[in-house]
Amino acid sequence: MKQFKGRKEQGSVLVMAVVLSFAMFIMGLGFLTSVDYFENSVSDEIAFAQNIYALSYITKITNTIVKTGGLYPGAYGAWNPYFNDNVYYRSYVDFTGNINDGFFYGTLRGYYVYAQAKSTYYGADYFIGRTSATYEILETFADYLYLSIIEEDPVRNERIRFWTPDTLDGKVHSNDTIHIHSVYNSPRFMKKTTSCAPYIVPFDHQATFDEGFFPNADSIYFPDQADEIRIRSLRRNFGTFNPDSVTELTFHGREIIVRYCGPGGPPHEDSLVCRPSRISASNDRIIVSGGDAALFVHGKVYVKANRGNPDLMDTTFRSIGFEGRLTIASSDTMIIYDNLIYKNANDDNSVPTNIIDCLGLISESAIMVGDSVGDTVYINAALASLGGTISVRDIYDYGTVSDPNDNEKQSLFIYGSLAMKNRGIVHTTHNGWGDRGFIEKDYHYDTRFQMDPPPYFIRASGHNTIYMESGN
Repeated sequence: MKQFKGRKEQGSVLVMAVVLSFAMFIMGLGFLTSVDYFENSVSDEIAFAQNIYALSYITKITNTIVKTGGLYPGAYGAWNPYFNDNVYYRSYVDFTGNINDGFFYGTLRGYYVYAQAKSTYYGADYFIGRTSATYEILETFADYLYLSIIEEDPVRNERIRFWTPDTLDGKVHSNDTIHIHSVYNSPRFMKKTTSCAPYIVPFDHQATFDEGFFPNADSIYFPDQADEIRIRSLRRNFGTFNPDSVTELTFHGREIIVRYCGPGGPPHEDSLVCRPSRISASNDRIIVSGGDAALFVHGKVYVKANRGNPDLMDTTFRSIGFEGRLTIASSDTMIIYDNLIYKNANDDNSVPTNIIDCLGLISESAIMVGDSVGDTVYINAALASLGGTISVRDIYDYGTVSDPNDNEKQSLFIYGSLAMKNRGIVHTTHNGWGDRGFIEKDYHYDTRFQMDPPPYFIRASGHNTIYMESGN
């Protein structure tokens, strides 16, 4: 019996050894699996981090290329090495399609940057890849029908108020408080209206806001100079540096005919004389190509394109209107001396939505409508006065009660947009010393500018960049 019992104990030890060996094997296998899983997890995190840095890098670089007007890829190309030859990236830019973003209240113009990054941390046959898409809203001053910093006349230091006849069919923004006329207090704002101020004055106004009024908005910055136009100008050191001289630009299709005007000789010292005497005789012409173009003019400048009618400064010449895509900037006052109409505008000088003609006018000083224009003036352009206002040339030429300085016009028709540092006066009956400016102001927003503004136009400060990322 004792010997039999010993055999059973020996068998149990053997079974136990086998069980323990198997348990140790399982434990070892589990440990190795855990180590392998931990190693893979660490490797995943390394690859993920590499991809994040690569995506951020190529997105930033591609955005910079687009903003500076460089050449950017239009489709995914070959993979480019980024880090230690085991991280690669590629990207492309897509300008097609519209961007719909609630922050900017609707569909706006912009572009997408699509970037891809992959890490071959595990080896050449296996990689972790990620894709990002970034879009930036390219909001410019031309996104607004009306934009101002100060709602006050810079000479009289008087508040200028919106009133009952005013109907604004584009976005409106002012860094200042918006004032409504106390009696004729029912202007209509048809699009989103914003102000940096917390309220409108007076509180009991009857103005209507079809898409809402939004107080306490972010301010929009006005630069001192039109640098985007300076660096891209078709001509360098163009214009005149004599304060008594003016560069005259007459648009004739894709041609800009150039003349220089200044004081005449005796007995015309007080008269402005342009040379040559006929516009058609000028051999100084600038051609606007089919793409985006910019022109910077030093000094004062006259601009005009009285489509189909005699030119106000040379009745022997008839312009066919402006054609092309161009932004002109000047260092001094810009004067719209006559009608300024697109070649392909409608018969009533309004602007259809299916043409490419697009003109931007920027002055680092002020923009003035000429004092010798006809009773009705038509302007097709986006206007921006960075250092002054948009007004009428003789608006402050006071006479006396007995001898008033009258130069009153009937209608100012602007189909485009207006941006100005100080809000300007366009009609006055100041102290009974003369009626000047335009009785009727008919401003309409060129809706094309929201998606396709004039070339290199002033950018608003309210850019919005959205970054999205997803795994492959």
